[in-house]
Amino acid sequence: MAERIMTECHYSEVEGRSSHFHNAYEMLFIRQGSGSIEVSGQEYQVEPNMLMFFSNLEEHVTRITTLPFRRYFVKLDPDQLNRRLSTPWQLSIFKNRPQGFIPYVKVDRYAGEIDSLFQLLLREHQQAGEYSDELVLSIVRQILILTYRCEPSRFALCDLEEQRSCAQMQHWIETHFTEDIQIKDITENFFISSSHFCRTFKRATGYTPKQYLMLNRIAYAKELLVHSDLRVSEIAHRSGFMDESNFIRYFKRETGSTPSKYRKLMEGR
Repeated sequence: MAERIMTECHYSEVEGRSSHFHNAYEMLFIRQGSGSIEVSGQEYQVEPNMLMFFSNLEEHVTRITTLPFRRYFVKLDPDQLNRRLSTPWQLSIFKNRPQGFIPYVKVDRYAGEIDSLFQLLLREHQQAGEYSDELVLSIVRQILILTYRCEPSRFALCDLEEQRSCAQMQHWIETHFTEDIQIKDITENFFISSSHFCRTFKRATGYTPKQYLMLNRIAYAKELLVHSDLRVSEIAHRSGFMDESNFIRYFKRETGSTPSKYRKLMEGR
């Protein structure tokens, strides 16, 4: 069966603390309650009518302080959305984390409309009909447009040539990260100098090219650790690392644990 753009959608109540990782883009729309969400070591206070966006490279931890805490939670397949949304400025809120980026938007003025759109996503997830992906894509676009109207600064200015170029290079990395590639392969492919590439890529995305390459490899490795029985050495190879010890070193630096410990930890959740 063909992969879907939307892989999960829930409206539920959460209690206490939850921590998880998915190799997916995520939208979290809070309707009741308050608490905090830690994203990549940075903590944000959350409250009703707050819409949050997470990339597939980020883990987040939710801590609840006021009950009931109810929210919509949507997972979107990165490959599908990257290919079919095809509008860099809309994708940027999922992918780019430039300096000063905040992963949430208060959407009070459109809260009712956005709630209705999430209800449509929930219904489509529960009973998908014909042309389901087209409908989901349309709804996601509407959510992003209303979000932009509330806070345009959360989105990259992708009408600029620099932003368009960086979006193309991000896509190249995302489709080649499992290969034995280096930064020079990217610069040669796009006919640009290494210094210019590194400088503009960091400014637009919030990541150095090497960091973005490694984070994509680590995200894929996490998925294989959680959803397969492959040995760590095989996962390292499939994720683009030619050396297992190098993989373990990078993995521990990004997650704080070895791949084996990470697998055991996620099995308990």
